[in-house]
Amino acid sequence: MKKLKLSEIIFITVVSTAMGVFWWGYTFIYDIISPILKPMGLENLMSGVWLMGAVFFPFIIRKPGSAILGETVAAFVQGFIARWGVVSIVWGFGQSILVELFFLMLGYKRWNIAVLMIAAMISGISSFLLSFVYEKWWTLTVGYNIKQVICFVISGVVFAGIFSMFVANRLKKTGILNQFEIVLDDLR
Repeated sequence: MKKLKLSEIIFITVVSTAMGVFWWGYTFIYDIISPILKPMGLENLMSGVWLMGAVFFPFIIRKPGSAILGETVAAFVQGFIARWGVVSIVWGFGQSILVELFFLMLGYKRWNIAVLMIAAMISGISSFLLSFVYEKWWTLTVGYNIKQVICFVISGVVFAGIFSMFVANRLKKTGILNQFEIVLDDLR
């Protein structure tokens, strides 16, 4: 299995830093819309945006460590300019570790929409489990928790799975990703 090259680490770090700043800005949107969705228990339909790093970077780079590095750096940046601080880093790592293991099981060789959607679901379930423990959701009803898992999974699939693939493929068409594994799709 190939290791990340310095140029790939720099790319992930720079782009995930920008992603972290975007996530910080997205927090303001979340804060406006979340109170509308919260009474219905649907606020986590918006959480998939924060899962994108775990799927976006491995889809482009296709090497071990890209999910963890991308998601954790973005979470680090966002955590220190938003209100979550160090907890954000734990979330970033937690939302990406199982995704990294999933891609490892596939040998970093399968990259279709179904694979990205499954990876996004795994990240969403991981995020739910973090909230279940940290935010003490175990004290809430089973119905509430089921609804949250569904919201995380749906949001993850839409934003981390489908939207990440869309953005990466659009970037690929510009040529700025020519040095990365994603361009090999066109050669196969």
